[in-house]
Amino acid sequence: MRNWRSRKMRLFAIALFCLVSLCACNYWINPHNSRQLTLSPLKTDVRAIAHAMGETTVPLHPQRVVAIHWYAAEVATALGVKLLGIPGPILHYLDPKNIPKDITDIGWPVNIEKVVALKPDLLLGSVGWYQDTYRLWSQIAPTVLDTMKYNGQWKEPFFQIARFLGKTEKAKQIVSQYNARIAEFKTKIGSRLKNMKVSVVSLNPGAINLVTKSSFSGVILEDFGLQRPPSQDLDVNATRKLSNYPVNYVISAELLAKLDGDALFLIASRFNSPLESQRAIGQLQTEPLWSKLKVVQQGKVYGVGEYWLSGSYITANRVIDDLFKYIVED
Repeated sequence: MRNWRSRKMRLFAIALFCLVSLCACNYWINPHNSRQLTLSPLKTDVRAIAHAMGETTVPLHPQRVVAIHWYAAEVATALGVKLLGIPGPILHYLDPKNIPKDITDIGWPVNIEKVVALKPDLLLGSVGWYQDTYRLWSQIAPTVLDTMKYNGQWKEPFFQIARFLGKTEKAKQIVSQYNARIAEFKTKIGSRLKNMKVSVVSLNPGAINLVTKSSFSGVILEDFGLQRPPSQDLDVNATRKLSNYPVNYVISAELLAKLDGDALFLIASRFNSPLESQRAIGQLQTEPLWSKLKVVQQGKVYGVGEYWLSGSYITANRVIDDLFKYIVED
């Protein structure tokens, strides 16, 4: 009797295992004909995405997307994805017309309580900023991180985020438009492009920063065929040797000659008010070496916004607008 019961339990276990396996394979038995096995996949609303931190299951059509990094915020906006929340710094880079009126500023550093309150079903970020806290964010909602670690690495992660959001074709269109603007610029500037050197300087409270070719705007200038002065014609490794930062380094007022070029784009950044930034620019202009710069004497110094420092293709187009305005049309 005991052997019979044991055998019966084994048969029951085998039958149960087969049933579970059948369900797991997304098969179902047609109720109208029990002899017919129909291979019909069950509907699913999630998918697995490979990203910088591994693989994460995310909604197939996320409805409550929050960007916890400014780069991801701009890319998602460019791809036409409506975001519930974005970090504060992006507000300085994007044109106001690109910012939805009902979006929530989640601050920078990001306020985790504000993010939780938005009840996101997908979080977008960058590994250079969120690698160490990834597990925490993943407890709030499915979180995917692109591979960007500094602002000069802005091209490749664009397609990564497009893949996360299922917007690859839209991304290709945006890149095609960018390339078309490069071709237009080169046609219009003609032979002047060959020897033109463009200088980029970021003026911060108490510091004069030379922005090198490894930066966001540095990549754009290189794409457009514009050369840099020797002081800024530095890749990420060379820049780090001077400052331990990947995209800029500080110089003293005694080295203002390093700013010279055929055009100089001056960015006032991190000031508390426009008045403070104007005072800092005025102070720079009183330095003895400033008036001796060729670019100053020729009137080729152009004040531009912080969008020259970081971003993706929306912001890149603002930089390109400046290139057309001040180099092609001037």
